[in-house]
Amino acid sequence: MVEDDVDQCGEMAGYLILSKLEVRMAYDGTSALRQATEHLPRVVLLDFNLPDMSGIQLAKELRAILPNAAFIMMSAHIDGLSERTLQEIGIAVFANKPVPLGPLRKAVLMLVASPRLGRDGPKHGEKSWFSTGLGGRRRYPPNP
Repeated sequence: MVEDDVDQCGEMAGYLILSKLEVRMAYDGTSALRQATEHLPRVVLLDFNLPDMSGIQLAKELRAILPNAAFIMMSAHIDGLSERTLQEIGIAVFANKPVPLGPLRKAVLMLVASPRLGRDGPKHGEKSWFSTGLGGRRRYPPNP
């Protein structure tokens, strides 16, 4: 989990740990890259706005290290992020903050158990269990 808000990161991680998930926390992109190389996670939750790089930059670097991992991008404020960019990197879902903990846990558990991770996840327009709970894919144009 990559989230620069220490309290929010701890809250989400703590909730996921209750489900017997092993969670590593990073508060910036550099730390996330180091941990990803060491631990090779199956699911990566990452914030769009990080102190040392954007979530997109980090996702691109992580994708090279973790070609089969599933990514969940989270943010309350994004500018210039398109559905196409999410698809090109292979981001499974975009979640608006504040991320509801119950649906987040369900999504992570299902991704961990899924054989369809990384770039093999749901394609554009494909209905899946990710269509509800976390908001599914970001819609364009965004509603005012």
